This record gives sequence, structure tokens and C-alpha cells, in this order.
Amino acid sequence: MNKPARTATADIYLGYGFFVVTDFDAGIPSPDVAYANGLVGTDSSGAVVLAGITTGRVTVTLQILESEPDSVEVDGWDEVAEVSVDAEEGYLLVHNMEGNPPAELDQLAYVGPGSYRLRVHARGRDTAPHSNTPEPVEEYQISVWPAPDEPETVHKQSDKRGEEYRSLQS
Repeated sequence: MNKPARTATADIYLGYGFFVVTDFDAGIPSPDVAYANGLVGTDSSGAVVLAGITTGRVTVTLQILESEPDSVEVDGWDEVAEVSVDAEEGYLLVHNMEGNPPAELDQLAYVGPGSYRLRVHARGRDTAPHSNTPEPVEEYQISVWPAPDEPETVHKQSDKRGEEYRSLQS
């Protein structure tokens, strides 16, 4: 895999069972856009990542890359999918519904405005689904790099929470 130009990890507090990656002041994407693959989806506001828990903290690690990774890491992860997101203002942030980005997770659109690819890895979503967890039981890794807009790609689907989300797709 390409060596990340920058890596950071932080816990994010969720109050609604998901977190988002949005451009500066773009609004909040609907969680419904992620039901198709059960993990991550996008709309004009940005990307939404579905959690297993309803309320509590999850651990998120960001990997800022200069280009697409050489391979897809699926071992040790329950779900892996990637989507394209547009950074019209050139300032992508990971945050919760309240718009509180952790200070440790710097902005992702490091080359400015344009299209970026997000590869999202998840594990632990079946540990305490629909629950309130004071300590993180779920982990996410988001790799991001500049790339033209492409259709979503699913690399792995194996957790029950993702299956539950996929069954909600209208």
C-alpha cells in the first residue's frame, strides 16, 4: 500500500448512528444514501458512514494518500467500500451530526477543490448494534486520495449490521 502522507486517529461521538465527511458548510447527507452497500454513501452534501451503535464513541483513523492504494486491505475488516466525494470548497472534514470535527482529524482535501476517493473500512459494528456505548467498540479507517468521480465499489461485506442496513434500501 502507498505510504500515507499523513495519518491521524480520533474518537468521534455519535448521537444518531452515523458520521459524515463533508465539504465546508455543505450540509449533512442523508443516511439513506448508504443503505445500498450498508456502510458508506454520498449525495451532493458529502459522504455518510453508518455505524452499528446508535449513540456513543467510535474510533476513526484517517490515511491521507497522494494516490490510490496499490491494494485493498480486507483482512481484519468486516466491511470495506469506497465512494467518490466532491470538495467544491476544497475543505473536507470528518464530523458528527452536530458538526464537531475532532481537532486531531485535519481536513482531507489537501490538494484543494476537486473530486476525492474515500475507502472506508469498518469493524466491530456487530459488537453492540443499536446501543449506547460509552467506550468505543467500533473502528473505522478512511483512506482518501484525489481521484476523478467513479461509481461506488464494494470490496467486502460480512457484518450483520451492514446486512440489516442493506435490507432497508428502498
